[in-house]
Amino acid sequence: MSVLLQVIWCLSVLQLFGLVGVLILRRHYQRMPLFTLYAGGGALSSVVVALHYTRDAWMLQQVVMAALRFGVVLELIYRIFGAFPAAAAAARRVMFVILVATALTALSASMPDAVYTRSLAETIPRLAAASAWILTALAVLVLWYRLPLAPLPRAILMGYAPYLLIFTISLSLLFDASTEHLRPWLGYMDLFAFIGLVNYWIRVAWRTAPEATVSYPPAAPVGSAVSVARQAS
Repeated sequence: MSVLLQVIWCLSVLQLFGLVGVLILRRHYQRMPLFTLYAGGGALSSVVVALHYTRDAWMLQQVVMAALRFGVVLELIYRIFGAFPAAAAAARRVMFVILVATALTALSASMPDAVYTRSLAETIPRLAAASAWILTALAVLVLWYRLPLAPLPRAILMGYAPYLLIFTISLSLLFDASTEHLRPWLGYMDLFAFIGLVNYWIRVAWRTAPEATVSYPPAAPVGSAVSVARQAS
């Protein structure tokens, strides 16, 4: 890794710590705890891997971050679709189909005699691609059902999917021996995209009041006392 790439990487890690600080300071962590955990886990794991770098440690970090990423997706489903049962059911079905398709694709593409490192190299981009497709599907469902979105969940949903597509392409090319000469440029592309994404999240989180992230209450049954009171107000 070149000196310039190391400097940019350090800036991206500091930016992640800054995002965690803003989420805590503006109390967004109360409504988006898994997203806060994702940001903090990404920052801390990056520092640990940098201090004790091995290829296996880096791949383990990517697997852990993929798990945290799916946690963020589940949190978005709960926060965005929790008050809308029909849309929530559709979101769960879409997520299930994409995960099953990803698992089947990974199993069919992996070779029985493949080494552990090679298996992870093939799995990590697929996990990122699955997250990107799920987030894209959630965005389509939001538009289809015309659901209201709080600023921070909107920023996560609309900003993360494009970045994950760039991340997936970079990882796929990174593990391809024929594109070894492109690896430094792939690193720049991924880092600059990530810095832009985190900067966007920080600005939205800082400008958004904590109460703006409160979930919408579930709709009361038609004819109930709560429903009549809401209509009267």
